[in-house]
Amino acid sequence: MSRTNDSPELPRTPAGVQLAWYLDRITPSAQGASDADSDRFSNSCHKRWAVSGNDVSGQWRRLSAEVAPVHIDSIEVSEPLKLTVQVTGRSDKRWRVTLAVEAIEPHRITRLAWDRVFEFEVTVREATEADGPDLAEIERQCPLVLDDATVTFDRGDDYFAFARLMEDVTVGMGFVDGVPAAINCGAAHDVLIAGERRRIMTAIHTRVLPQYQGKGLWGAVSRLLGDRYAQPLTAGSQGFVSVNNTAMQKGFANTPNKWPTQALRCQINTNSLAGTEIGRPASPADGPLIAELLNAFHGGEEMYIPYTVESLVARLERAPRQYSWDRVWLTDNAIVGVWPAGESIRVLIDEKGVPTESRRGLVLDYGFVPGAEGEFESLLRAWCGWLAGRDFDTLSIFTSEQSHGYDLLRRLATEIDAFDMWTPGIEAPGGADKSGLYVDQIYF
Repeated sequence: MSRTNDSPELPRTPAGVQLAWYLDRITPSAQGASDADSDRFSNSCHKRWAVSGNDVSGQWRRLSAEVAPVHIDSIEVSEPLKLTVQVTGRSDKRWRVTLAVEAIEPHRITRLAWDRVFEFEVTVREATEADGPDLAEIERQCPLVLDDATVTFDRGDDYFAFARLMEDVTVGMGFVDGVPAAINCGAAHDVLIAGERRRIMTAIHTRVLPQYQGKGLWGAVSRLLGDRYAQPLTAGSQGFVSVNNTAMQKGFANTPNKWPTQALRCQINTNSLAGTEIGRPASPADGPLIAELLNAFHGGEEMYIPYTVESLVARLERAPRQYSWDRVWLTDNAIVGVWPAGESIRVLIDEKGVPTESRRGLVLDYGFVPGAEGEFESLLRAWCGWLAGRDFDTLSIFTSEQSHGYDLLRRLATEIDAFDMWTPGIEAPGGADKSGLYVDQIYF
């Protein structure tokens, strides 16, 4: 059993019976777990707590490792169809567990929420533009630790620059005793997985001030995104973790639905590759041509959603000061579109005590017809020249080992950053290791 023997008895109501079953199932060995467990949950119940898929026992074991053993301290709300209890779990963490069920038999679970109980007051809300300075300061105080280096993102006085490029984004903000302390952002967008159109939520830019890490604040802020993008609005989520981020790799070790293909970010030195201008800036009249070329180039990659002219126009006119038609350069057979992100974001790197600063251009759209690698390379070099002339040192572009253009990008890159990808709630399709993996750098 997960519950300790001295826990009070739960009421024999529909909600009490289901909660007793649920807590007793959370054991290290997941004894008795089966596919039939998913029948206990309604379709509307949050996927994190529902049990389904090919790893039922594993899901119970992962939950057990997080919270068990559980002692029920008190019963706060006892109704036939709803029950709220306060519990103490692993490492003396306290939780408020709320479970609700349907009114008709078999009383499937419609809601299951674990909310941390803190010694301090935690509040969470959606951030606004007015919160930009506080959000930027939190991020500055939370560098990423990557092996021998730390990486800090400084978004200056325009924190929301990245968000304006997204079609549906939520920036969650957490407070401890009224003081800004945490950020978690999520953006919903469509992808294709094994040819099926799915809407997912990509988690990005998660930060918790060091003094509050490990205290449950991340979960509190994440719950805002979970509620905002719960099923059926999205089918699951997506997250990337650098292979060099030891702490996050450890945190994701038991997360299901890890993909076999890595996302590769090629970092190109603009000064080394700077070339002369070539091609021309795009215009709205080029919409059909651009959509056709991009779709042909990325069509075999998992996660790529084909453009329509309408969706391309929306992308290029959503935040025109940052990324629009004039940022997309094309020749007869190749296209490269760049957001000069370094205009609003500085990347501060400290490697073995040596500090450096990087200003980057991010390739958001690119492609070329077969045999036009030379035109594509010339466009990349032209962009490097444009960026270098404005004190940008790096051009970033994503690919994967199975993607078109990988060999060329690998040759041009001075550094390649590898990222593992997970899609909790959505299994990686069979053959994913043989397909290219598309990464839209807007959602990274």
